[in-house]
This record gives sequence, C-alpha cells and structure tokens, in this order.
Amino acid sequence: MDRGFILKNSDTLDSAASCQQPTATLSKEGVFVTVVGMIVNIVLTIFKVSVGIIGNSTALIADGVHSLSDLLTDFVVIFSIHISERPEDDSHHFGHKKIETLTSFFVGIMLFFAGLMIFYEGASRVYDFITGVSFQTPSMITFIVALISVVLKELLFRYTYREAKKIGSEMIEVNAWEHRSDAFASVGVAAGIGVTILFGEQWAVLDPILAILLAFYILYVASKILYHNANDLMDASLDEEINDEIIAIAIGCDGVLNAHSLKTRKLGSAKSVDVHIMVDENLTVEEANLIQQEIEFKLKREYGDDTYVIVKIEPFIDRKRERELHILSNQ
Repeated sequence: MDRGFILKNSDTLDSAASCQQPTATLSKEGVFVTVVGMIVNIVLTIFKVSVGIIGNSTALIADGVHSLSDLLTDFVVIFSIHISERPEDDSHHFGHKKIETLTSFFVGIMLFFAGLMIFYEGASRVYDFITGVSFQTPSMITFIVALISVVLKELLFRYTYREAKKIGSEMIEVNAWEHRSDAFASVGVAAGIGVTILFGEQWAVLDPILAILLAFYILYVASKILYHNANDLMDASLDEEINDEIIAIAIGCDGVLNAHSLKTRKLGSAKSVDVHIMVDENLTVEEANLIQQEIEFKLKREYGDDTYVIVKIEPFIDRKRERELHILSNQ
C-alpha cells in the first residue's frame, strides 16, 4: 500500500471539524424556530377562542384548542432540544439524542389526538344538523380570524419545515406538520363560516363536513409519523440507499479490499454506523488504523460530525470460498 497516500489523508483528518456545523448552533437554531412557533400559537389561541365565543363560532373555538395543543408541543420540543444536546455520560454512552425520536413520537400522538378531536367535533355537529339543531350564524370577524390563522400557520409550517431540513432535525420537522394540521383545520373553519355567512344556516353543515375530511388527513400524517419513529425507537436500520452509500464510501478508500456486516441505526438526528472492512494482512497496525480513520472522516463528512462510526478491521482472505464463509459467519 502507498504510505504516502495514507499520510496525506491523515493530514486531511485534522481538518474534519472545519467542515461540520457546531452542535451549539444547531441547538440555538432549533430553539429559535420553536420559540417563533410558540409566539404565533399563543396569539392565535387567544384570538380564536375569544373571537369564537364573541362571534358564535364553536368551530373557531375548537380550532383555538388545536392551536393550544400546538403550543404545548412547542414546550416539549424546546425541552427535548436541551436534553438532546447533552454530551455522553456514564449512563448514556451514545449521548441523549434518542430523546428526539421519543419526542417526535409524542408529537405524533398529540397530532393523532388533535385529528380525533377535530373529527369528533365535526361528526357531532353533523349529527346536530341532521337532528334539527339550529346553528347560529357566525359573525364576519370569525371568518377573518380563521383566514388569518390559515395564512400564519401555513407560513409558519414552511419556515419551520425549511429550518428543520437545514439543521437535520426530524423533531422540528414533525413539529412543522403540527403547524400545517392547524392550518388545514382553519381552512375548514373558514370555509364553513364563509358559506354560512353567504348562504345562510342551511349550508352550515359544510363546516363540520370539511372538518371531518381534514381530520382524516391529519390522522394519516400522524400515523406515518408514529410508524416512522416507532421503527427508530426499535433501532431499525437506515434506508437501503444510505446503507449502499456507506459501503461504497468504505470500499472507495484506498487499502480497503472488501466491506461487509454493515449495521446502522438512528440516534435522534444522528446516525450510527458499524462496518467491517478487510485490508491486506501485511499492513502495519499504524497503516490499518489510518485507513480506519479515513473511513470515519469521510462518513462524518457525509452524514454529520455527530455520526457514531465503528470500523472493524479484518485481514483480507484471498481464497473466495473461505472469504464467503468468513463474511457469512460475521453477519
């Protein structure tokens, strides 16, 4: 093996930290975007509930309660961000990032129950309409507040979703979907109120019907979030495409003759990689270690500095049959 190549790449390892975003910055950005959501949710909760009471719109009151659930979720997310950034300790050797997955699962539950609440409210109002219960015509101010809610929550969703992708936080991304569910709920409320104001009480049933349809969409999104994060809590492997990329990165390093027995999982927003590589059995320990460091550096450069990488070195077996048996025995 070319010793000059190994030494050249070991120098490159020293610059690894310079291409990564500091963890403190990720925490700061995550808290900031969540605080923005909290402020919006506080304002909307107060306005929806108070205007719903004054303007005779039970749908807007229910929508305000949904915004309140978003506000409670924001508090949980901020708490989890602080916990997840704690370093490893004696009882948490992989750090505390797994709480991000637990929080995302909790937010998924909150979203699911919000969908059930909207469905129940809509179904109850449809039943009231069928049984002849008269609906009071809401005032124009309720329609205006509902429209404002749609605009603010959709803008908040897009802002939060963009920031979540930028900092690589699924927990923030799930919280973004909470904002969109509130926006969709407000769409139904605004449509129902608008139709009722324009055409009279006989069309008021459109309000709860639209709410029921939106509830089904919210329940669908919540179910996907719960399934995805339940898998992560059970240490499901990363996507097959990412696993193939990891093997390609390992084999692409000079001196690596084979790579196998890959095991991956998610640790919150971080990734954990365990891979076996085969190298020339005549290499020195120092040369093999430099190959190991090169793979670790490239994987962290690709997937983030908080990626946990374990590279196990094995001597390359040239005889095909023995090599296959060796690989199978380590899977």
